[in-house]
Amino acid sequence: MSRILMIFTADHPAPESAEAEVVALTAPGLPAGLVSAHDWTLADLAVLAAGQGAVGQGAAAEGYAAVCVADPGDYGANALRSVLDVPVVGAGRSALFYALTLGSRFGVLAPAGGSARAKKLVQEYGLAAQCAGVRRIDEGEGEGEGAILTAARAAIEDDGAEVLVLWRPLAAAATARLAAALPVPLIEPASLSLRLAEAFLGLGLAQSRRTWPMPQVAKPDLIAALVAAGAGAGA
Repeated sequence: MSRILMIFTADHPAPESAEAEVVALTAPGLPAGLVSAHDWTLADLAVLAAGQGAVGQGAAAEGYAAVCVADPGDYGANALRSVLDVPVVGAGRSALFYALTLGSRFGVLAPAGGSARAKKLVQEYGLAAQCAGVRRIDEGEGEGEGAILTAARAAIEDDGAEVLVLWRPLAAAATARLAAALPVPLIEPASLSLRLAEAFLGLGLAQSRRTWPMPQVAKPDLIAALVAAGAGAGA
């Protein structure tokens, strides 16, 4: 059975798989909040260091057949693609593009701290024309299922979203309850990234080296030292 590494930016149980052993890892050394470009840069380094540190000299060396960056912010995903030969799947990129296989316009439901990153990636990935909008989950109602449903209904009725992307990992049972209460498909990014990793393994696919070439000189020790120094300074 293949092993798939899932890297989270907060504690979260790994989705279950009948096809692979799934290992969840929370990246250490992350800033307290991921709300600014400064924080995102630190998160890129932290996820890169976590991925490289977990797999040693490469994912295959430790038996990992694929790596998922399970946070939809896709922190460090491109850097990991450049240093690993196994498939690296970013939850955000996957969810946004997969939404367009289910409908022509998608809406994003993001917690307050994630809305800016969601908007940035929608633009970066060239999907602004297909995005009905990014709806913030109202913190006044908490970030439970009720608040998510409120944002979801506004995205459907006011923005015209035909598919919804939830910009945070959520347990399978909660996702199922929300999906049953909505008239459009709801995509939970972490679970989707795992299913895509399984599919890539079955098809023998991985990222293109034309898009993500290997670094001329990889410096995993330097990256790990930078993250450790930042964590020690209370970053």
